Amino acid sequence: MDKKALEKKHEYFTAVHAFVRMMLLNHEFEEAYEKIAVHMFPLYASAKQRNAARLNTHDLQEHGKQLYLLDEADHLVTSCVSVALTIQSILFSNGCNADLLIGVKKIDDKLFSHAWVQLENGDSIDPNNKNKDLSILQTYNMTDYAERWVLSLI
Repeated sequence: MDKKALEKKHEYFTAVHAFVRMMLLNHEFEEAYEKIAVHMFPLYASAKQRNAARLNTHDLQEHGKQLYLLDEADHLVTSCVSVALTIQSILFSNGCNADLLIGVKKIDDKLFSHAWVQLENGDSIDPNNKNKDLSILQTYNMTDYAERWVLSLI
């Protein structure tokens, strides 16, 4: 991939992260997650008709790492939740129904929590590689939330 195409993809990734971050800052998590799922659902539903390209999970991992680097350089603010939700949103908008997982483990009498994405085939995308040995507390699926929202309208 040429440099210009890579920069354009990263700009898109950063823009989606800004949308996700704004939703997380302005709403309780469950409400923000539902709103993001509802906004992304038309893209998910039309992915085949649009011939949405299969995404390279390595590229998503690298884009996530880039967001963390921007955070370290004080160019933006990230969290494992905002990065994982950004990755999940981009996958969802391209027709992939991945899960957002939140897990915990005890480290030195303290609880450590972390969020990452798990693909339908069981592979994980976690730019920080911190999802090892965590007990999964919660699984979030955008299709479930979008469908629940639609049913609430009936």
